[in-house]
Amino acid sequence: MEKSYRRWTLGLVGAILAALVLCAGFVRVVDPFFHYRSPDPEAEVWFDQRYQTAGLLRSQDYETILMGTSLAANYRPLWFDAFYDTSTVKVTFPNGGFHEFTQALDYAYETHDVKRVIFGLDPNILCRSVEEAPDELPAYLYDTNPWNDGPYLFNKDVLIRSLYVLREKAAGNTQALQDAFLWDGDVFFSKELALASYSRPEPTGTVEPADAFLDICQENLNVVEGWLEAHPDTQFVFYYSPYSILFWDKMERLGQTDAMIEMLKYATAQLLTYDNAEVQCFLTDTDIITDLDNYADHIHVAGRITYRMAQAMPGGAYRLTEENYADKLDALREFVVNYDYDSIW
Repeated sequence: MEKSYRRWTLGLVGAILAALVLCAGFVRVVDPFFHYRSPDPEAEVWFDQRYQTAGLLRSQDYETILMGTSLAANYRPLWFDAFYDTSTVKVTFPNGGFHEFTQALDYAYETHDVKRVIFGLDPNILCRSVEEAPDELPAYLYDTNPWNDGPYLFNKDVLIRSLYVLREKAAGNTQALQDAFLWDGDVFFSKELALASYSRPEPTGTVEPADAFLDICQENLNVVEGWLEAHPDTQFVFYYSPYSILFWDKMERLGQTDAMIEMLKYATAQLLTYDNAEVQCFLTDTDIITDLDNYADHIHVAGRITYRMAQAMPGGAYRLTEENYADKLDALREFVVNYDYDSIW
């Protein structure tokens, strides 16, 4: 009886070990997060920026990093290759937090000579507290330690993703690397869609103090300034995306317009004290922000607009300087405060 129980136990242990080995081997071969292989530049299955970007940062040749939230997703790296005469990798984390971007940047600097970082400095994340920001990057993918790969190789979810990748490739549902994580092809940008996606708040009847966001903004700037100080030989291009006029309708109804403009002034002034930083502001392009046919909601803009922005960046047409930033942001405030929002509807 005892020998039979021992054989059963050994058989069970052996079966479990065999299953783990098969799982690890299958994940190792398929490698859905590009942990051990480079992605096929012509045909890959893209499904999770936070998990697959680590592989891109490790395997691609680049000297420029385009980085941001979902608002940066509709840029193509090849645009920056052409406009800046460089090689580019795209790093986008939906609703990303500054500490996630820091983790990705640190990982990039471990293996690459990064000459330029182009970062979408969205007002929404500047005024969001550190506690509210997501911090979801899998640490075992964003390091060079080969001894902590267990969570990747022996992972049920990664195994399922591996099966998903094989199925999608067999069905021909792949995208080229240049189209990784793009979503504008699946969305119809129009005024009707932008309005349907916008939940117009009720007016609060109060006005937030002009300095309402500054403490939180400074917490986030501390992280950004850490990048600038740690990498003085890297050029950082920060840009404010062209949030639509609906965003400013929201700010007006919440009584936060002055606080938002003051925060943008504050952040710009801080960043412009660094020799390796420049700030570009697409918020002030009133032709873009008032044409709701450019939008899918109150902030996400179509790829045809991101192309125009990428094309304009090297020339500096939207660049804020110590001499002009206050005037330009004051002019934006005057425009949005006096806009006839009811005419939109």
